[in-house]
Amino acid sequence: MANQLLTRQEVTFAGLEELENDCVIVPNVYRDLDKEFGKAGGKIGDTIYVRKPQRYIGRDGQAYQPEPMVDTEVPIVINQQSGVDIEFSTAEKKLSIDDFKRRTLDKAMLSIANKLDVRIANSIMLNTANFVGTPGSIPGLSTTDAFLVYSQANQKLVEGGFQMKGNRRILVISAAAEVGWNDYAKQFFNPQDLLARQWKTGQVNENALGYLWHIDENVPTQAIGTLGGTPAVTTAGQTGTSINFNGATTNGAGFFNAGDIISFANVYAVNPQSRLSTGSLKQFVVQQAVTTAGGAGTLTIMEAIVPSGQYQNVTAAPSAGALINVYNTAAAGQSALANVATRQGLLWTPECHAFVSFPGDVPEGVDMGFEARSQQIGVSLRFARVWDAYRDQWPNRFDVYYGMGPLYMEGGVRISIS
Repeated sequence: MANQLLTRQEVTFAGLEELENDCVIVPNVYRDLDKEFGKAGGKIGDTIYVRKPQRYIGRDGQAYQPEPMVDTEVPIVINQQSGVDIEFSTAEKKLSIDDFKRRTLDKAMLSIANKLDVRIANSIMLNTANFVGTPGSIPGLSTTDAFLVYSQANQKLVEGGFQMKGNRRILVISAAAEVGWNDYAKQFFNPQDLLARQWKTGQVNENALGYLWHIDENVPTQAIGTLGGTPAVTTAGQTGTSINFNGATTNGAGFFNAGDIISFANVYAVNPQSRLSTGSLKQFVVQQAVTTAGGAGTLTIMEAIVPSGQYQNVTAAPSAGALINVYNTAAAGQSALANVATRQGLLWTPECHAFVSFPGDVPEGVDMGFEARSQQIGVSLRFARVWDAYRDQWPNRFDVYYGMGPLYMEGGVRISIS
């Protein structure tokens, strides 16, 4: 007779081991919030506020010029729960741990890992304003120069204050985008050992361009809004996260969709330390779908437009009549982007986005109950099993409680890969 499942710890640890192997994005985001959340007693809805470092302008000369301390806090909320529920009979319960892992547990953990990666990828996309590429185009498989596109992504990070030295860069793209890069790169010189490895495996050299490359079909897809007309800012001097515009020729919901990337004519990004113009238009990400009426509407964007002071991020606020570009496309060409669904590769530094998971309560009175945490990926997994006497079945459930949110959104870039 096969061995019965030995211990609750064995099941939980085996599940965590598989989660560690299956998660792609979770291990590569900021997870140093464990001291706040990674302890028993947390619950859905808990919030912590992560304080970002102060930023100062500084002075020249001898005169004393004190600057105010301005605290900038980012909320991270535990508001998500994912899991898998499994049920088997008393006869099936008498499986060895190896059989249970192979037949059931591995597939269950793959499902949870995919849910975590999908949700983090979408959260990064919706909270990342930097964008390069052309919607509808795969770098390397069209007229697009793949090297140029992926290098422009790094340019965005450097302009945002994230230098290559000391800052890891993680790139996640689809399998089709990987084919595009391989097709482009094969014509150029590559180190022989790396080229040979790429030829044998069909996979990108993991350090190409200084990035850690990952291939994951969980990359998000953005559905661009209906667009139409020549949207432009209504009045000069608008700052913050709410901007009024007019000039739309289509009315109704979804003129811009949450996640769309926009920029304003003559509103340039500045270096976060020198506050000098980078020469690139500052990009913003739409936070909620925009409804237009009478050709007018209101944009809710991130980051906020800050034209002066310690946290200055643009050269100036948009002027009255400043045209709104969409995905680096001027009004004249925006009709081609309307309603396009474009997959988005992601390049980021770990400080761009935070993920946190806390232990769930292990209920009393169950046949088995245990909770364990993976230090490698920062995920807490709860396992519980009971006996249903009416049906002679053993319901099992695995749960992960977690939350996520942006820390330094300027530390991420979206890349159009379809």
